[in-house]
Amino acid sequence: MKIFEALLLGIMVLSASSGNALGENYESGDVSTLTVSGTGEATADSDSVTITLGVQTRDESAAKAADDNARRMAASIEALQAAGVPEEEIKTSSYSIYPTRDWIDGRQSEKVIFEVSNRVTFTLNLTDEVDVGGIIDAAVGAGANTIDGVSFGLRDPTPVREEALEEAVLDGMGKAAVIAEAAGVSLGRILSISEGGSAPIPMAESKVFFAADAGAATPIAPGDVKVTATVTITYEIKDLVEAPA
Repeated sequence: MKIFEALLLGIMVLSASSGNALGENYESGDVSTLTVSGTGEATADSDSVTITLGVQTRDESAAKAADDNARRMAASIEALQAAGVPEEEIKTSSYSIYPTRDWIDGRQSEKVIFEVSNRVTFTLNLTDEVDVGGIIDAAVGAGANTIDGVSFGLRDPTPVREEALEEAVLDGMGKAAVIAEAAGVSLGRILSISEGGSAPIPMAESKVFFAADAGAATPIAPGDVKVTATVTITYEIKDLVEAPA
């Protein structure tokens, strides 16, 4: 049985055997306690990638800018599908039309330019051995001109999160032991364990390096994913040493 699961089972057994007395004493402050926090982390190879790319166009006419954007985005989506991205995975993440003025020699131009931005997001399964760089190149070749994010992640972070939680519990227990020894007390029962949260994050920001040659492929380097977790553990303190007079 995993350490974290065993600890939780032990707490449940202690709570059941002590009845309401444990809760009453603990809440009323009759029990001396020690509370510590523990942190843990675990890493795993990423097995998915989420990409956000799009088309941005500009024109003095909002209608022309929108029409040019629509044609280029349609071509980009078609290229993505031809490169192996399932149609159902491609979803619009943002669309906007807004007027702007350029700055020339420190002064804002009187001419109004309309900018149209359309972005789509899709997720790929890296276990399928997809060519991430080739897919991006296909979209760019068809008209996409913005890459807003290439994020690597885990399709199922649960096993890595559990490993991080176990490390956090062990870290907290180790801290409690050191503090108790230094204070000249012994640790009693674990009164509570609470999880502070855990979240998978890339170990390093993923970057897209566009090839210098038009015929070369864009290299994409998948990164590892790190999951961090924190827990708070409260112990009952036994044999409390009296403070000197």
